[in-house]
Amino acid sequence: MDLLGICISTGSACNSKDTEISHVLKAINLDEEYAKGTIRVSLGKYNTAEDVEKIVRGLEKILG
Repeated sequence: MDLLGICISTGSACNSKDTEISHVLKAINLDEEYAKGTIRVSLGKYNTAEDVEKIVRGLEKILG
């Protein structure tokens, strides 16, 4: 995604340096293997629908 100019994270927003599974994902009893494959996308008030579409297109390109 970085090569497409999109920043995403595999960690939680409150502890981005931690490689452990998010406490939120643990709390909802998400399967550990599934949780390891999650990503976090943060949007703000200045993001547009086009920004979201770019993220979706990027994920589609990567995941095929």
